[in-house]
Parts: sequence; C-alpha cells; structure tokens
Amino acid sequence: MKALIMDENRQLTVKEMPEPVASEDNIILQVEAASICGTDMRTFLKGNAKIDPPRILGHECAGKIIHAGKLAKEHGFLVGDRITVAPAIGCGECVPCKKGNTNMCDHLTTIGFQYEGVFAPYVEIPRQAIVMENVIKLPDSISYDDATLIEPAACALNGQKYMHIEKGDTVVIYGSGMIGCIHAELAFLKGAKQVIVVEPAEKRGKIAMEKVPGIIWINPFTQNTVEEVKKLTDGNGADVIITATSVPSVHEEAQIIAAKMARISLFGGLPGESKGFIDSNLIHYKELQICGVHATTAHFMREIMKLMEENKLDAKKYIEKYTDLDHMMEGFAAIRDENIMKVVIHPQA
Repeated sequence: MKALIMDENRQLTVKEMPEPVASEDNIILQVEAASICGTDMRTFLKGNAKIDPPRILGHECAGKIIHAGKLAKEHGFLVGDRITVAPAIGCGECVPCKKGNTNMCDHLTTIGFQYEGVFAPYVEIPRQAIVMENVIKLPDSISYDDATLIEPAACALNGQKYMHIEKGDTVVIYGSGMIGCIHAELAFLKGAKQVIVVEPAEKRGKIAMEKVPGIIWINPFTQNTVEEVKKLTDGNGADVIITATSVPSVHEEAQIIAAKMARISLFGGLPGESKGFIDSNLIHYKELQICGVHATTAHFMREIMKLMEENKLDAKKYIEKYTDLDHMMEGFAAIRDENIMKVVIHPQA
C-alpha cells in the first residue's frame, strides 16, 4: 500500500509499505480521512528525532473497521463500525495513568511515532489502544472529515482544564491557527466576555475573525500588544492567556499582560533547545498560575465529540484543502506557504 513515511534519511516521501496484519488482538482500520497537524508540519520542516524511521506518519484520523479481532469484539467493536482513535496511548500501570492522566504516561506510545501512522489506506489499531479505551465510535452525524479534527480540538480542551475560564473573563490567545481558533470558540462557550488573538500574519488574523465572530485581533507587527490589552481591559490585564504558538518571547509577554491572579497556559511547545522566560517576581506578586499541557486523552476527545454532536462546535469550517496521498507534499506546502488552517487527506482516493 502507498503511505507517507519518514525514511531512513529523515525525509518525507510516499512509498510502498506493507499492509497491517490482522490478529485476534487488533483492529484494522480503513482510513477514510486523516489530517495534517502541527507536529506533522514540524516533522516536514525540521525532521523529528523522536521518530525511528522508516515510519508511516500521521495520527489524526477517522475510518471504518475492516477487521475486528476477538479483543475488539469483547470491547464492543465490530466490522463496519465508524471510529476515530486517541493516538496517545497510556500503559495503564504508571501513576499518571492510574489517575486518569494517560497523556502523561511514563511509558507513552503514540500512533505515528512508536506505531505506524494513519497517512495510509489502512492502519493497525494495536491491542493497547483497545484496552485503554482509546478507540471511539463515531455517530453518523459526524463525517469522517470532521472527525479528524476531534483530536486536535481535544488538545485545546485539555489545555483549558487548568484555566477555569469563567463568565466575564478576558482571554488572550497568541496564535490564530486552527488550534488558536478552537481555543477562542471554547472560551466563548465558557462565557468569556472578550477573546483577543495576537497574530502577526494578516491573512490568519482576518480569517480568525471570520471563523470565530466576536474575537478581537491584535497584529503585533503594527500594534503594541501590551498597550492594546491594557486598553481593552481598562488597565487590568487579561484573566487568561494561552500561548498557542511556538515563540519563546510570548511566554515573557504573557506574564506582562496578565491581570493579577491570571492563569497562563504554555500550550505551544518550543522548538529545539529554545527556552521561554519566566519572571518569578511577576508570578509571585501577581499570584499568577502558569501551566503546561501536552497532547490529550480519549476523555477530552469524547467531550469534543459531544460538542460537535450538539452543534456547539463546527470543525468543518477549518478544513481549507483536501488532497490524496500522492499529493500530500502539496498539502504541507499549502500550510507553510499559504497559511492554510487544515488539510484533510483521503487515503482511499
């Protein structure tokens, strides 16, 4: 079968790979749709030392079960079921897993990293994913394309669990890509009074205002972010700040624009050896809460799926390009060169 892999030279290429082998302990999924995420883009641009090549990439997917082994049937899954999968799979035995924080597993394995990924017509869903309840049935009301966005949206929901966004809060989000916009939508759903996005790319800033009506866009290239946030909050600062971008300097600025007792989510990981800047005195005297976040869990994916079922969250509007495996590199290039928000791949095409 054709698949997009990172090869032994750590280059991305489409080549023939073996089809997954059915067993009593696994599920074979026919991938109907997959999407390119920020991690895939970083791999495209800079490689990824965490992946042992050759490896089929990709972890955001939805499809139809074409093989359900004995274990899968015991867990209620049958051939023909429409599913998506939480790609970060916990061991179930370590302390974080036993507390329900499987994304923090001491022995975390992930589809597209330790397991073959979804940028292929078929993918094996391993035993551990079934046992850990990472396999999620899709309602008929959610299309395969839309379902590929459940996992990234669930990452945003996970990132907000410590933010305790309340009615009347002002929320500032650095970055207005798909994840930044989902953060904005979730903030409005929780009652935020103002949602401000800080975005230097004019095209993305304007698109964000179209996709999420009501947000306020600050362009840091033409405006002073600190001064603008002060104006918009009567000098008090923002109650919640989410850094949905991989720029170290925004970690410092987030603390400056923060109101007293504000909550800050360092959502976007930093590249390579980059370090952010934490001002201990600002944290101390303002009583700031600064939280990290990594990936998501099947629980948060189910929460996002519920919001989509209830028509409270519309994911499809973020899909701006469709492609097949043979033209996947064009999809990556469109994200890089055209600020495309989300590209969905149809491996069966």
